Amino acid sequence: MKVGRIQDDEYTHLYTLTLNPDNTYEVKIDNKKVELWSLEEDWDLLPLKRIKDPEAKKPEDWDDREKDWDTPEEIPDPDAKKPDDWEDEMDREWEPPRIKNPEYKGEWKPQKTDDPNYRGKWVHPEIDNPEHVADP
Repeated sequence: MKVGRIQDDEYTHLYTLTLNPDNTYEVKIDNKKVELWSLEEDWDLLPLKRIKDPEAKKPEDWDDREKDWDTPEEIPDPDAKKPDDWEDEMDREWEPPRIKNPEYKGEWKPQKTDDPNYRGKWVHPEIDNPEHVADP
């Protein structure tokens, strides 16, 4: 529940909560109105009016990283193949050998740069909740 600003001093104060027929409520401190709020918006009394669309999925190619790392000096060799006789349990998980990165432009620093593929933060679309029924 939102109460507004609490009186924090050495005096006693009277707090009054008034529930109105239009599903709003107000708080008074020492008979002075502090704020008017809505029961439906502030409390989980009813199912939500809008919910995240369960059918919507974030696209796999969606890039919501605003910054990306600079190019490292070495990268895993894309042409390397795992040996046929390699056993992960015995030999540990196989990692390809590293090679010089052709896109490397100098000393690598853990500095972030603007990501050219950044499409913004993905916002899950919302739909009207079929379970929501207004209760005046």
